[in-house]
Amino acid sequence: MKRIVPPMVVLTVILGGWYALAYSLDNNFASGDGSALIVPPPHRLFVGLNDPTLDRIVSATWISLSAALVGFAIATLVGIVLGVAMAFSRAIESALWPWLIAVQVTPIIVLTPIIIRVVGGTFGARVMVTVLIAFFPVAANTLFGIRSVSTPLHDLFTLAGATRLTRLVRLQLPAASPTIFAGLRIASGLAVIGAIVGDFFFTRGTPGLGRLITFFFQDTRSGPMFVTALVASVIGLAFFLVIAGLRRLLISPWHRP
Repeated sequence: MKRIVPPMVVLTVILGGWYALAYSLDNNFASGDGSALIVPPPHRLFVGLNDPTLDRIVSATWISLSAALVGFAIATLVGIVLGVAMAFSRAIESALWPWLIAVQVTPIIVLTPIIIRVVGGTFGARVMVTVLIAFFPVAANTLFGIRSVSTPLHDLFTLAGATRLTRLVRLQLPAASPTIFAGLRIASGLAVIGAIVGDFFFTRGTPGLGRLITFFFQDTRSGPMFVTALVASVIGLAFFLVIAGLRRLLISPWHRP
C-alpha cells in the first residue's frame, strides 16, 4: 500500500487539475459537435478517433519508434566507445570533451534544419538527430564509471600482470556498468525526445509522431493530438522500463548502491 497509494494520489490530483483546466477555458467546447478545441477532458479524450486517424497514428508510431530504437542503439555504441577512449587517454579526453559539451548544449532544434539540408529528409537524418541528443549521457557516465574504479583493485590487476585489455574487460567495464546503465536510462528517454522533436522538421515521406501532433494542432483536433502525445510518452516510458529491467537483471544481483 505504501508503494501504491502515493502514485494514485498524484494521479488523482493530475486528473482533477486536467478536468479543471478543460472546463475553465473559454470556448473550449465551442465546436459544432461539442468536442474540445483546446484541451479535451479525460473521458472525452478519444472523441474523433476514427479508423483513418488511428491508421495514421499507428504509422507515425512505427516511424518514430524505429528512429528512436536505431538512434538509441547507435548512441549507446558511440557513447561507450567515446567514454572508453577518453578514459584511456587524457589527450583524447582533452581533444574531444569540449566538442562533446558543445554538441550537448546546442539546442537540437538548431541542429535539425542543418542536418536536413545536408543529409535530406531521410530516415538516416532522423536517426542522426536522435544520436546527437542521446549519446552524451552514455559517454559521460562511461568515462566517470571507468575513472571511478578503486585504486586497490587496479593494484591487484597490476600485481597479476594484467594487460590493458584484460583490465578493461574484467575490471573497468564491469565496475562501471552501474554508472553506464544510469546513463542508458537517461539516453533512452532522450532518444524518444530526439525522434519526436526531429520529426517536426521532416516534411517529406510518412510523418512521425511529431509531425502528426503538429497536423492535429493545426486542424484543431485536440483529442487526436493528445492521444498522439500520450503514445509518444508511452514509448519513452517503455524504453525506460526496458533499460531498468535489464539493469535489474544484470546489475542488481551483485550491486547494492
